[in-house]
Amino acid sequence: MPTAPPGCEAQLVERYGLLMTLTDVAEALRYPSTQAARKARLRGALPVQLVQIPNRRGWWAMTRAVAQFLDSLEATAKEGPS
Repeated sequence: MPTAPPGCEAQLVERYGLLMTLTDVAEALRYPSTQAARKARLRGALPVQLVQIPNRRGWWAMTRAVAQFLDSLEATAKEGPS
């Protein structure tokens, strides 16, 4: 039987699936709105890479990438202030 991925990936995959829409990313990363996440993407400030899928509308992120970013925040917090 496969083991669950470490960190929050299993929870995110259960909720969103393997791909997340920009709206899903905004929700998971606690942006105040999808528009705020869209602006962060345009400024290059969104912490995960988004891609466009041929014949699909909108921007998408791999759920694993979002989980890895969130896990990195947790690791940074455990290290303490620099």
